[in-house]
Amino acid sequence: MKEKKYVYIFTLLVFLFIGFHLMVWTFFTKDLFIYKDNMVVGDLGRMSYLTESLTLRKNEQILPSKHIQYNDNVEVDVLSIGDSFSNGGGAGTNRYYQDYISTIQNLKVMNIQHSNKGFIETVLILDGNGILDKLNPKIIILQSVERSAIKIYSKNIDWDIGLKNYSTLFLDKKYNHSKPKPSFINNLNYNALLYPLLYKYYDNAIFSKTYISTLTRNLFSCENKDKLLFYVEDLKYIPKSNKKSIALLNNNLNKLQIKLKDKNIKLYFMPSVDKYNLYSKYIKNNQYKKSTFFEILREFKKEYNFIDTKMILEKMLDNNVSDVYYSDDTHWSYKASKEIFNKVKLK
Repeated sequence: MKEKKYVYIFTLLVFLFIGFHLMVWTFFTKDLFIYKDNMVVGDLGRMSYLTESLTLRKNEQILPSKHIQYNDNVEVDVLSIGDSFSNGGGAGTNRYYQDYISTIQNLKVMNIQHSNKGFIETVLILDGNGILDKLNPKIIILQSVERSAIKIYSKNIDWDIGLKNYSTLFLDKKYNHSKPKPSFINNLNYNALLYPLLYKYYDNAIFSKTYISTLTRNLFSCENKDKLLFYVEDLKYIPKSNKKSIALLNNNLNKLQIKLKDKNIKLYFMPSVDKYNLYSKYIKNNQYKKSTFFEILREFKKEYNFIDTKMILEKMLDNNVSDVYYSDDTHWSYKASKEIFNKVKLK
């Protein structure tokens, strides 16, 4: 009899376990990871489970001119190399800023993937392999999100890397836009119930990689118009942006521009301002350290062209433009891309 009792208890627990996951997955979690009608949920939305901050959107390219991916049989005006911002990471309408360059400024733009050696190193490898001469760009844009800029550019560069016959197979890779596809039984279901509760008391729900803060004005069009979601690493890397590290970054970019000058190529550096940094002055009772990355970089003498995304986009916030960044994402929206390349004329 005891054995039957244990079997019944075990069976009941299994049913409760499966039932819990099935219900939470079906009625809540699934909508964050398996999109209905091709609607996209942002990375911060998936990490936080804060449905009131979602901005559901479809991927659609409606601009008349579009950039191209790597093809060594064509010459281009502009070559872009960057991270997820350069590869349509924010999703939604006109997700590629390069298409605004093509459309607004009537330039032929090619986006390529970077080598795992680094972004500056990628340009040097292309030069050493003769690919830069084939593409014959007049302009190169190096883009990286602010929080990664010191790691990528503020280091000792192997300026002879282009002479070392490194493989260029990285050029044939496509950027991975795939999202996690969990089964209905997973730990995300626990987080889906736990995080919204903990966010009532802790701005990062103790365990989450997404912070939430209240803004002094409505700057988003989602249900939570005055709530800012931002990534934990926006805060983590602020201390690394100091005068010493930014001076090295600036020197490396200056040196690259001097090398490119012989080929009549202009270098543009476009650090994408971290979401926290951009919105920080509008956070109520902001308790976190402020980033000075852009303020410090502005002070240095530059041989290259600096696209100051913070200065451009901050003016949009000052004018109460909503959704400059997507409410549920670490990436900016098409509004930012359009504004940047209306203001910055590549020449």
